Amino acid sequence: MFSNFLTCSQNFPLPFLPLEDVFKFFQHGDHHIWDYGNENLKISCPGGGNLATEVPAIHLSMKNSNLKCVEHENQDHMATDVCLEGEEIEEFDDFDPFFFIKNLPELSAVVPTYRPVLLPKQTRSCPSTTLVLDLDETLVHSTLQPCDDADFTFSVNFNLKDHTIYVRLRPYLRDFMEKISSLFEIIIFTASQSIYAEPLLKVLDPKRKIFRHRVYRESCVPLDDNYLKDLSILGRDLARVVMIDNSPQAFGFQVDNGIPIESWFDDRSDTELLSLLPFLESLVGVEDVRPVIAKKFNLRERIAAAVCPLGYNGGDTEQLSA
Repeated sequence: MFSNFLTCSQNFPLPFLPLEDVFKFFQHGDHHIWDYGNENLKISCPGGGNLATEVPAIHLSMKNSNLKCVEHENQDHMATDVCLEGEEIEEFDDFDPFFFIKNLPELSAVVPTYRPVLLPKQTRSCPSTTLVLDLDETLVHSTLQPCDDADFTFSVNFNLKDHTIYVRLRPYLRDFMEKISSLFEIIIFTASQSIYAEPLLKVLDPKRKIFRHRVYRESCVPLDDNYLKDLSILGRDLARVVMIDNSPQAFGFQVDNGIPIESWFDDRSDTELLSLLPFLESLVGVEDVRPVIAKKFNLRERIAAAVCPLGYNGGDTEQLSA
């Protein structure tokens, strides 16, 4: 499959873009791919129609994007951008998320003082505690490589040729979703881009009964090749917000709200989601979840103890601390 090539615009010096590099953009968010040309991208998914957009328009939209989300009411809005969440392509092997968090600047130094909140106020029927879930490698794993054990697939059109994305569901995901749906207001907050994530979520939750809101990459805070998820933009009382993410740096601005989970790719014996259920149930109705989460996971101790990994570029540390 990766021997196929995506032809680039004649206005650019590089004649071909390997399909493998295109999918790396889907998985890792390599913004440099936008520099190759003016190709059209189109995605189709089970039960869903096609999505198409122009790369230059996407790039401009990403540069100037406002905070957005897709609400639970019948909305078919799809943002014009493409990317799966995951580790960055150029990320060094010894990346330590806790060292990264240790060197984060204050949130006020990297975001505007005033930003409108993303979500409408909770309704009276909505559970009072909010559970924010990451998507890729937390709930699912997606790949272009054919696999017999994929739970579902959807198509991506590169240069007028369809390619299939294979999606595996983390073990016990359906049970997990069913259990938490009555306990929490559930929000998907992913560093993936909506043109990929929305079709996937339509399969997971076709009637939009579980994931009340869906927040995508344009609402993240980009910092040193990472995408951080500032929970304050959700407009919820942080004393009642819980977040689960396989990348701890994603909740680096609100460490005490974050529950780390092991990254998942294909281990069918994994039980992480089931193991988290008793603790999540214990958070329902708690006046302030943060001290409970902090005591359970001791992340601040790990952050305080983090040291610079071997091979880490000292200049990057200075940039983080600036």
